[in-house]
Amino acid sequence: MTGASLIFWIVCAIPLIGLLYWLIRKDKNKLKGSWGVIILGALVIAALLVIVYVTKDFNAIFSQN
Repeated sequence: MTGASLIFWIVCAIPLIGLLYWLIRKDKNKLKGSWGVIILGALVIAALLVIVYVTKDFNAIFSQN
């Protein structure tokens, strides 16, 4: 990941994920809250994989040799 990606994760993504996690856990129906946490975790993992894959392809295509 590049510096811009790290800044994005620190400033935007981590607080958003924390807020979503907090809102999901406040749900009175614990079963639905558990599914929300599972889905949120899957989305975060998918986002990380996409970022790594896109960054790798971007560097391979646009590298200056």
